[in-house]
Amino acid sequence: MNQKRKWRKVIAIAAVAAMFMIAAGAYALFHEELKIAGSIHLLEGRDDVYYMEVEGDYHFEEFLKSGGASSDGGVSAFLTERISKGFYKMDVTNKGPKCSVLSARDAKGGHVWGRNFDWDGSVPIIVKCIPKNGYASISTCDFKNITNDPQEAPDVFWNKMLAIAAVYVPMDGINEKGLCVADLEVNEGGMKEADTQKPDLTVTTAIRLLLNRAATVDEAVNLLKQYDIHASAGISHHLAISDASGESVSVEFVDGEMVSVDTDCVTNFNLANGDLAAGGASAKERYERLLDIQEKNNGRLSSEQLRDAMSKVSKSKGEWRTQWTIVYQQDTQMAEYFFGGVYEDGVSFSILSKSKS
Repeated sequence: MNQKRKWRKVIAIAAVAAMFMIAAGAYALFHEELKIAGSIHLLEGRDDVYYMEVEGDYHFEEFLKSGGASSDGGVSAFLTERISKGFYKMDVTNKGPKCSVLSARDAKGGHVWGRNFDWDGSVPIIVKCIPKNGYASISTCDFKNITNDPQEAPDVFWNKMLAIAAVYVPMDGINEKGLCVADLEVNEGGMKEADTQKPDLTVTTAIRLLLNRAATVDEAVNLLKQYDIHASAGISHHLAISDASGESVSVEFVDGEMVSVDTDCVTNFNLANGDLAAGGASAKERYERLLDIQEKNNGRLSSEQLRDAMSKVSKSKGEWRTQWTIVYQQDTQMAEYFFGGVYEDGVSFSILSKSKS
C-alpha cells in the first residue's frame, strides 16, 4: 500500500513538473506575444474600441530586411511565422476605406490635422507603438481586416493573439515628430503597380514604415521611393501625409509611377489626374466642402473648428459610415478620437516619446 502511495506521489510530482516545463516552454516561445496580448483592453467607457501597446517594432525591421512583401498574403505569411510560430495561420488584408483628410494651421501657426475613416462594421484598435530605434506613434487598425468578421473582437485570448497583427495593418497614424499618415481608397479602378528590383511593401506596411522612421513629408516621400508599393485587396489607394510644419501631400500611384501632389485635402480620387469627379459625387462633395470651410476661415482652423469641419463631411447614413474621426494638434502632441460619428465626447491619446514611456 505504501509502495502504491509512493508511486502515486512520484507520478503526481512528475505531472506537475511536466506542466511547469510545458508552461515555461510556451512562455519562452511566446513571451513577446503574451506581453502585447496582455496589454489589449477596452477603452474606459466604451464597449467597442480597444487599445493595444507594443514596446519595440515587433520584427518590422526584420520584415524590411527580408525584402518586405508585395501582397497581403506575403504579410500574412511573415506574421504567421512570427506571431503563431506556424501553429495557426494569420490572414490580414486592407479593404478600402471611403475617407476624408484635411490639414490646416491654427491661429498660432501650429499644425492641425483631421481624418475621417468611413467604412462598415469596423472594430477599432488604437495601437501605441514604441520602437527601440524609431519614433513612438499612435495608429488605428480595423480588427475586421484581420478576422474579416465585424462580430469578432480582441476580447478573448485567441483573438488578442490575432490582434498583434494590427501593428502591420494601420489605417492611419501620428508619430512623436508630428508626422500624420492616412490611407484612403481611390475610386478609379485598379492600381497599376510598379515592378522593379526594389523591395516591396503593401500600403499598410508602408504606413508602419513612415510612422517608425519619417519625421517630415520629405523624409516620408524619399522613404517610399525606395520601395515598390502594392495595393491591398485589389483596391487602389493613396496616402495623405502631413508633418509638423504643415506641409501636406497626397502620395498617389498613377500608371505605375509614384506621384506626390501638394494638397491640404484628400478624399477618394487622384489629384494628379485633375478630375474631381473621378471618385464619384460623394468624394467630390466632401473635397469641395472641406476646402470651402478652410477658405472661409482664411486657412486657419482651431482643433475645435477642424473637428466641426470633419463632422460636416462625416457619414451617418448609408452603406459607408464614419467609424472614427481623428483630430490632431501638433502643439499639444495629443490625438483626439471621436467614434461612430459622435462628436460630443472625444478620447485623447498622448504621443509619448520613448524616454517618457
